[in-house]
Amino acid sequence: MVLLDIVGMREGSRLFSLTIPASEIPGLSAEFDADVVIDGRIHKSGRHYVVDATVTSDGLFVCDRSLENFRESITADLHVEFVIDPALAVRQQVVQAELDDEQERGIGEDDRTLNITEDVRQVLTVAVPMQHIAPAYRDVPLEEIYPNLKPTNDGQAPVDDRWAALEQLKRK
Repeated sequence: MVLLDIVGMREGSRLFSLTIPASEIPGLSAEFDADVVIDGRIHKSGRHYVVDATVTSDGLFVCDRSLENFRESITADLHVEFVIDPALAVRQQVVQAELDDEQERGIGEDDRTLNITEDVRQVLTVAVPMQHIAPAYRDVPLEEIYPNLKPTNDGQAPVDDRWAALEQLKRK
């Protein structure tokens, strides 16, 4: 769980830094096997709290091009707003995983912490690139990695014998 202590916090801003094992964040992809580092600022203004942070963790990924394992650091920005509103907190407790990023989170009058666990999980998950390409292969054309994919000298790929009859139809 990623909890920020707000007991005794006065108006204004406070910096924080947390390091949490990835295994303590429920639902976080198994690719993240290192600590999750959260550095940020929490700002209190009246009944409102605003959390701005940078979330970083290393993950072990499999390259889509070479099938090699590689380690990469994933970084994402987090912005969450909380308001002291017990009724809102009760309504949101049931659907916490479905809350919109821009939606204010309700907390109770007696709450001592801000729970940003689900928000940290979401920003890290969304920050993972769709294609996992190892740094060694990012600027390399696919034909260099797999020479058998290079086009033939005549500019056409060889026709499979099974389709030779169709090739004749195409030329008529």
